[in-house]
Amino acid sequence: MRERIVEAASKEIRRSGLRFTMGELAKQLGMSTKTLYGVFPSKDELIAEILEGAIDELQHKEKEIMNNASLSTLEKLRRCLILIPADFQFIELNLITELQRYYPNQWNRLDQFLNEQWGSIAELFQEGIRQGLLRPFNAKIFIDLYVGGLYRLMEDSAANRSSMTLQEGLGDMGEILLAGIIKRET
Repeated sequence: MRERIVEAASKEIRRSGLRFTMGELAKQLGMSTKTLYGVFPSKDELIAEILEGAIDELQHKEKEIMNNASLSTLEKLRRCLILIPADFQFIELNLITELQRYYPNQWNRLDQFLNEQWGSIAELFQEGIRQGLLRPFNAKIFIDLYVGGLYRLMEDSAANRSSMTLQEGLGDMGEILLAGIIKRET
C-alpha cells in the first residue's frame, strides 16, 4: 500500500506540483483520508519518502557506475556528473521553490545531498590525477561550480529559458568543467 501511495503522490506532483492535499490523494486512491494518514502521518513524511527514493536511486546508479570495470576513470566521472533519477519530481524550479518554502526539512535534505554526495567522485578525481588524466586542481571549487551550475540549470529548465534538457545541460556543464574551454593545440 505504501508503494501505491508514493506512486500516486509522485504522479500528482508531476501533474500539479506539491500543492495537492492528502484528501485529494486519498480520493484518487479510493481510500479514506484516515487510512492514508495511517500510512503517512503527514504530507511532510510522504514528500520526504519520495525525495529519499530519488536519492537512493541516485546512490544506486552511482554505485553501479563505480563498480563497472569496463568503464574508464574518465567515463565513470562523466557518467556520475550527469546522474539524475529517472523520475525526479524536484527538477523544476516551481517545485524547488515550493519545496524550499513549504517543506524546508526536505529542501535541506536535498541541498545537503547535492553538496555532500561527492565521495565517489572525489575518488575518481584522485584516480584521474594518479593516472595522469587530470591535472591537480581544487576539488572544492569544482564541486561549488558544479552545484551552482546545477541549480542554475534547474532554474533555466523550469523557466523554459533553455531548449536543452537538464540531462543535456549537465552533460555540457560536466564537459566544460572537465575539459575546459581552451581549444587544444594540435
